[in-house]
Amino acid sequence: MLEMPAVIDEISAAYKGLSPQMQRAAVVVLDDPRAVAVHSMRSMAARAGVSPPTMLRLATRVGFPNYEAFRDVFRNSVATGNYGDRADNLRRSTGQDGIAGLIGRTAEAAIQGIEGFSETVFSHEIERVAEMAVDAETTYVVASGASFGQAASFHYVCRMAMPGMELANNMGIRAIDGLATAGPKDMVLAISTSPYAAQTVEAAEFAHRRGVPVAAVTDRRSSPIALIAEAAVCIDTSSPHFFPSMITLNATLEILSAAIAVKLGPDGVKAISNYEISLRESGYYWQDPDDR
Repeated sequence: MLEMPAVIDEISAAYKGLSPQMQRAAVVVLDDPRAVAVHSMRSMAARAGVSPPTMLRLATRVGFPNYEAFRDVFRNSVATGNYGDRADNLRRSTGQDGIAGLIGRTAEAAIQGIEGFSETVFSHEIERVAEMAVDAETTYVVASGASFGQAASFHYVCRMAMPGMELANNMGIRAIDGLATAGPKDMVLAISTSPYAAQTVEAAEFAHRRGVPVAAVTDRRSSPIALIAEAAVCIDTSSPHFFPSMITLNATLEILSAAIAVKLGPDGVKAISNYEISLRESGYYWQDPDDR
């Protein structure tokens, strides 16, 4: 697969033979290659002052079947770059357009990621993972690093409807330790995006070797957890930030928790109601003294 520097070289070599409109499109890519990763084709076209089809023609001119394949090269480069380089790029770009520009670029990247939710494959995989969770005797959630907080919140919400869900590496134990008793009637939901946490990958592989069904929430179909998963929800985590975006991950897990509740049917509704009653009766929620 081509890498970003090779694509940039290809565009540079082709530049003189391009039409004036395609040259304008090429300039915005050459001047800020990382912007391609976090901005849509329409946004890049607006930056260049050309029509979106012109950006597509540039992509096909340098050998790509479509704009998404072209953009994927830049996404991969941004995702695998080290944090220091990405933080420096963030500093430089923010110096040009200020915090307001940073906010706008972050919002646009988030919108672009969420737009992927409308794809058929996304809803199909969400439903598959929800069905696996509902059918399993125990669903074990595995995540590490920045994804752990999102996984913990997902686990907390899901347990209202499905008490049998477990956070495998809760209370500081290793994820593999938490999966020691998992079997073929259970399932593991592994959550990780590039750069993939070794602990999460190792736990998913451990479960897979033991015949435990694995599902994944990740950022690409070629990720190490997606390759061994029976179902994989893939999301776009591109962002101008030096760290992969957690916005689409949070939204995806929220959707998945809702899908699980729906798949549980009346039993899920009853479990959620009973959970809430228990919390209120135990005084879990603060209440204004004047309302008592």
